[in-house]
Amino acid sequence: MDELDLLRIALSLIEEKKGEAPVAIDLREISIPTSYFLITSGENPIHVKAIVSNLMEKFPRKAINREGLSERRWVVLDYGEIVVHVFLHEAREFYDLESLWADRIIELP
Repeated sequence: MDELDLLRIALSLIEEKKGEAPVAIDLREISIPTSYFLITSGENPIHVKAIVSNLMEKFPRKAINREGLSERRWVVLDYGEIVVHVFLHEAREFYDLESLWADRIIELP
């Protein structure tokens, strides 16, 4: 399974739980140790937990690292070649990762 297949699976799992405005960012040509960021948000901590739980249960790989699970404000699931960021809506607006990587946002079929 290649990286784009994994990215599509993660996106599908986010969409199952109605993650808000998912965005994929292609970082393969940048010197950081991942290929893609996948960013989404939830309306409240319960919604964030639902999105994260769905990923942790159904994604075909185990996360190498997980951060933010107890606060549910900004949860990071690191799968190596894909790093998933699940924000509360307000935190996503505050940190605005999309604007840092605006030229790298990609559309997934």
